[in-house]
Amino acid sequence: MTTGRTLRLALHNPFQPKAPWAERELALRMAIALDAIGWEHQIVNTVEELESFAPDAALCLHPQAVPKMTAVPSLGCHWNPPSIFENDPDALANELSHDGFLTAGVAIERRLRDILWRSGRSVATAPMYPSSQGWKLAASLNVNSRFFYVGSNWDGRRFPALLEALGRRRMLALHGQAERWQHLAEAFMGTLPFDGRSVIERAQACGMGLCLHLPAHLEAGIPNMRVFELCAAGALIVSDRHPFIVEHFRDTVLYVDTALGEEAAAEQILAHGDWARTHAAAGRDMARAAQEVFLQRFSLERLFAPLPDLVAEIRRTSGHRPERPEPLPVSVIVPIGEGGPAEASERLVALSGQREPPKEIVVAGHGAQSVAEPIWVPAGTSLRAVELPAGHMEGNALWAGAQAAAQGWVTWLPEGARPFPEHLGSLYAATVLQPDTCLVYSQVLQPAPETGESNPGPFHKPKRPWRLVEGGSVPHPAGLLARRNRLESLLRDDPGLGAGGAWLLAQQLSTLFKTAGACVDSRRTTIRARAESALPQVEQVRLGHFNQLRPRQVSKGNNPPALATLPWTGPSDLNPQIAESLPRLLEPEDFAHLPRGCCVYIYGASRGGELLRLELAKWTHISVAGFLDSYRRGEAWGLPVYQPEELPISKITGIVIVIANQYVAACVERLHRHLSGEVSLTLYNAYPYIHRHCVAEGKTA
Repeated sequence: MTTGRTLRLALHNPFQPKAPWAERELALRMAIALDAIGWEHQIVNTVEELESFAPDAALCLHPQAVPKMTAVPSLGCHWNPPSIFENDPDALANELSHDGFLTAGVAIERRLRDILWRSGRSVATAPMYPSSQGWKLAASLNVNSRFFYVGSNWDGRRFPALLEALGRRRMLALHGQAERWQHLAEAFMGTLPFDGRSVIERAQACGMGLCLHLPAHLEAGIPNMRVFELCAAGALIVSDRHPFIVEHFRDTVLYVDTALGEEAAAEQILAHGDWARTHAAAGRDMARAAQEVFLQRFSLERLFAPLPDLVAEIRRTSGHRPERPEPLPVSVIVPIGEGGPAEASERLVALSGQREPPKEIVVAGHGAQSVAEPIWVPAGTSLRAVELPAGHMEGNALWAGAQAAAQGWVTWLPEGARPFPEHLGSLYAATVLQPDTCLVYSQVLQPAPETGESNPGPFHKPKRPWRLVEGGSVPHPAGLLARRNRLESLLRDDPGLGAGGAWLLAQQLSTLFKTAGACVDSRRTTIRARAESALPQVEQVRLGHFNQLRPRQVSKGNNPPALATLPWTGPSDLNPQIAESLPRLLEPEDFAHLPRGCCVYIYGASRGGELLRLELAKWTHISVAGFLDSYRRGEAWGLPVYQPEELPISKITGIVIVIANQYVAACVERLHRHLSGEVSLTLYNAYPYIHRHCVAEGKTA
């Protein structure tokens, strides 16, 4: 490891290296900052690149997308709101698999500590924000300045009414991917390269910029990239009242109240823009004051400073005890299987790198003696060989080795298993913290299958060679540590399995101890191993036989998302509370209770509107008269399309408006602004129905 107050650091962007996403830009900004402080570093996109670089630690820029996949200490950057990933089944397990947690706020750190409280796991944290290198570009605000805004629009049309209003006044300089901003072509100023420099330099040229957050960011207290890059650029900042910005930047920033809706927020922003253009000197003073706050507290150079101590802490606390006083009272079984002595030797070499070595290693199988003789073991560790006749299977060797084990705790390394250096220490640490336990299991990485599935979540999932074993009733056998005296009844009769023998032990041990509350999850990812699907088909069938006498559980099938996890509106809607006040359309009975004989207008003439039109066509008591849309007019699917203010008053009386749009609150505000004075409106929210359909459609695409 690099000595002193520096680190050799890998910046792990798990996505394609040229993908124009935030992770690429952040990695390049980090590289510039690391150059400035003299740390050795490399941006990596794959496991192979990471392992080849052999860093002291890796910063994972998107820990919800990928787990820790190597023995390198991995620090997850927690700067995305957790609510964005509520429906991603892998996100939480991936997050928790990393060794350290770099958190963008107290609430995020508290959440992680709460989740891991019961496990007793040490939670190593340090602050980290999606910040910028410590540049100090000159403030350039002037009479011709425009608001700089850059975005990828991954969630659809971001802030459509707000940005359109700024564009009409020629006060917006919009950047991103051209195809995502076609609806604001007049304000679009071109695509900027994600090179760690150009975005900040363009913001500096604009002189002022917008810093707007999704409701999820506000709820979690996480700032996005904009405030930091605008500070580095010396640009005057106009921001929503994000608690982080209000607390730290105070009166160096101009604020708007986004809770009033997009059009009201746009009016406030335009007023700030008019003031800035006519008071450029005062605006430049504010920008320089915000820049000083950034440079003193939040530049990437400042944020990197605690990382050497954090990595040292992770190394100290990753096992049973940091000083390695004596080997652990553990027997490790290395059964020889189809790979023969050569593959067993590779497992022994991996085992020799444990920070907390075991008191006993037992190599079992034909050729065990030849495997054991040349292997070096640390002082205090005994290496024993249990010879078996040629022709045995891996399960036979596992049974023989386990029967010969002499220590109080037993674990095994099946063929293909490769432990990380902290594997044994972290397993045994759980037994010390919870002395009544009989079985401990770690999180295990297994080869990720190649699938053609699309991702229904907000981010494209990267290709990854390893994935965490999905949680289930049976933990992966490569991650188990069991009390030796509780194995006696299982070891009395060798069932004659091959690699499936380890899975049978895992199956039986989890049945014995999970129900008794004597089974503990170490909450650490410490080993790679083969998947259960790699077992021969005959062994998979045989494993089912051993459960024939167990009471069957009724399958719950593939349930849809729980109601509590379904969003009321899209992630960019500025005032989601309005959406929550409307009656929600989701289940068939919701549609059945729509007023009989009613005339329905669907607000939203795009994909959501089409889905809702098809659903409403099933119900004979409902008639769809047409569509409302904030931007379109004309005709869609044979029905008229109006903008809300263009709908004839004669057609409004007695109608029902069903919102099929991801900006539910914005739609409600526009309807009330233009129609509520004429007639009482009956509104329903169909966004939950559309969201659930799209999630299911994505999973089956």
